[in-house]
Amino acid sequence: MSDLLVVTGASSDIGVALIRDLLHRPTYAETIVLAHSFVGLERITALQQEFGNTRILSVTADLSQRQEVEALAAHAFSLGPPRAFVHLPALRPLNERFTKLDWTRYAADMMIQVESAAILLQSWLPAMAKRPGSRVVFLLSSYTLGVPPKFMAGYIIAKYAQLGLMRALAAEYVSSQVRINAIAPSMVETQFLQNIADLVVQSAAASNPLGRNATTEDLLGAFELLLSPKSNYIHGISLPVTAGTAM
Repeated sequence: MSDLLVVTGASSDIGVALIRDLLHRPTYAETIVLAHSFVGLERITALQQEFGNTRILSVTADLSQRQEVEALAAHAFSLGPPRAFVHLPALRPLNERFTKLDWTRYAADMMIQVESAAILLQSWLPAMAKRPGSRVVFLLSSYTLGVPPKFMAGYIIAKYAQLGLMRALAAEYVSSQVRINAIAPSMVETQFLQNIADLVVQSAAASNPLGRNATTEDLLGAFELLLSPKSNYIHGISLPVTAGTAM
């Protein structure tokens, strides 16, 4: 059985950094990464040039479209099924009042963040649950750990829904071989923040005990832990990566 790692949203800054970090590690020498993207395919191509087409397989799908999600589920299962699944994608958050919330955009983000993961895992989890060392890791947000900021209702609602999905799956599969967890970072300075005002980004950095926002590298240790055998006794948790802004 192949050691297949599926990363959805792999062309994001976090996805690229995670894949590069893992594949440089000897423990991932036999791992094949199925790297999903919808935009940013050139970033996956660059990773393939670095590590080879046999170690990184590229797949394109619009996760807001159920038919494309189901095709992705079938494609990955034909290669594996996956030993590990990391779910990263989301629409870029907007600063907007709740009364201005675009419900069409919100529905698309819910499909991308929550429903797509549920559809994929309905296909994969029965097999993953029987395989020792199987892992599922969601990318949440520190907004789910305390009082969230104002004017980001759509993004916050979707992240809480994803948290609910993670906990529901963790409860159902608690006695199985698969470990299901999440990480919840504070603001990470990536291109994902393009629609957020600079003042908001600077304010988040100033309020952090380290005086800065997180970088992609700050998240890698948490991902490595939750994907590794060292997390065999960790299940159903949302791990803060916040430098102390959430405890």
